[in-house]
Amino acid sequence: MLSQEIKSPSTKVNLLEVYTSQGCSSCPPAEDWLTQFENNSRLWNEFIPLNFHVDYWDYLGWKDPFASDKFSTRQRNFKRLGLSKTVATPGFILNGQAWNGWFYRQALPLTEQNAPGLITATLKDDLVSVNYRAASQIRQSLTVNVAVLGFNLATYIKRGENRGKELIHDFVVLAHTEKPMMTVNTTAIADLTVPSISQFNAKKTALVVWVADQSNPIPIQAAGDWITDTKSP
Repeated sequence: MLSQEIKSPSTKVNLLEVYTSQGCSSCPPAEDWLTQFENNSRLWNEFIPLNFHVDYWDYLGWKDPFASDKFSTRQRNFKRLGLSKTVATPGFILNGQAWNGWFYRQALPLTEQNAPGLITATLKDDLVSVNYRAASQIRQSLTVNVAVLGFNLATYIKRGENRGKELIHDFVVLAHTEKPMMTVNTTAIADLTVPSISQFNAKKTALVVWVADQSNPIPIQAAGDWITDTKSP
């Protein structure tokens, strides 16, 4: 039986969303850059990368097995809300805002803020119970997001711009689900079923949870950690 508790620290966790595709020749360098964070001592406590594969490059003839139209829609929503100017790969969203520093070899700018609240996520097999205790009374409707990440995932590309290459991916969002939270004063709770990722045969996985306003994807607080059991949800 898989049972694990994941908690956020007392300070804000920076959430980095990277939008990529196996069909894009510009994306492998960004994926290589992501890999360096796998053993970073600040991972989970100060920042969490999410590698969303989009499907709008599939038309070139290679269907990215990790891509989802849901992830493409999420990226487009940042532009629709004025949080990003473009929809392209590789695309970087840091704490809900477009970040172009990667293209100029800039270090990842991490925000240090007072705690916006504490997240506790209890994972039992394929169920996760999330408790968010805010720093002050909750005045908006909240949504909780849950993602399962896969690491060291290799794919040999047979068609498209990366034809003939073997690509290695880390921090790949293999499953993502979200749900409105029930709030009372300073506490918000939700129970979710984590989608299965058995089809990906990922041997190393992590769970990430973040809370946002229902009408705004900017994350309020996030938590994440390795899934310590050898079995994945």
